[in-house]
Amino acid sequence: MTRKTKINYLLQAGLIVFFLLPLLFAGCSAPEKRLEKERLTLVYRLQSGLESEIKELRLEHPIEISREQVMNHLLSLHYEELSLMGKGKYVFSPDDALEITPLVTKALNRIKANTILYYEVDTPHGTTAGSIFRAKGEIHWRFKIIKGSDFANSSFPGHRGSTWRLVPRGGQSFRQIKNLFGSRVQENWIVSGLDLPAKSQRSLRSRSSQKSSRDASPAPKRKRTESSSTDQGELEKRLQFLKGLRDKELIDDNEYERKRKELLDQFL
Repeated sequence: MTRKTKINYLLQAGLIVFFLLPLLFAGCSAPEKRLEKERLTLVYRLQSGLESEIKELRLEHPIEISREQVMNHLLSLHYEELSLMGKGKYVFSPDDALEITPLVTKALNRIKANTILYYEVDTPHGTTAGSIFRAKGEIHWRFKIIKGSDFANSSFPGHRGSTWRLVPRGGQSFRQIKNLFGSRVQENWIVSGLDLPAKSQRSLRSRSSQKSSRDASPAPKRKRTESSSTDQGELEKRLQFLKGLRDKELIDDNEYERKRKELLDQFL
């Protein structure tokens, strides 16, 4: 092999490597940022790896949203069962909303421009999962699973569809996807403004059921040890948040005292 031939060979090999390396690293995307705490899992997912109806949106992140606003959204989300005896129900119970609001709020305030927030909540009736993001000034709640039941948006004859669909309340509407034949309603996808009208806000007073006397036995207290500064700070934040809910009349005095006692039992 002549010197000139060797040079040409090396140049060609270099060009091949130059063009192949970007393709190689494109398939090795960075790992998703994940947070798991008790019953809640939060994941930041890249918009580029999601469905076309999400990829085409221009996301407006981060989202400046307060705990009170997140709480109002969680308590307003409503769905109905698609069966003969199906009923309308709320997606999140008051206890679910109280528990996940702080972390969801923090995650939305820190979300980056090219990501959406995916969440999973383990409830007594099964997992509830979906995505939250903002586009065109509206908050998008796109559900994948509600209480263990997956959503199947299918209109094909003979194909078993979903067993539930969301129910828009005041200030909320279904997301509509435009196509060649007009538009298609996404019954698992709710959009609304940051601030919901008062009539659509559900108070924590409207608890569907109170714990029965047989379940009212106090939880066993942990051994009293010297609390760390981190635990004390977390307790103070939760108590302050709970007090704010009472001051805004989102919970009544009885509910406030019950949740306050639960927090004190948990941390002290």
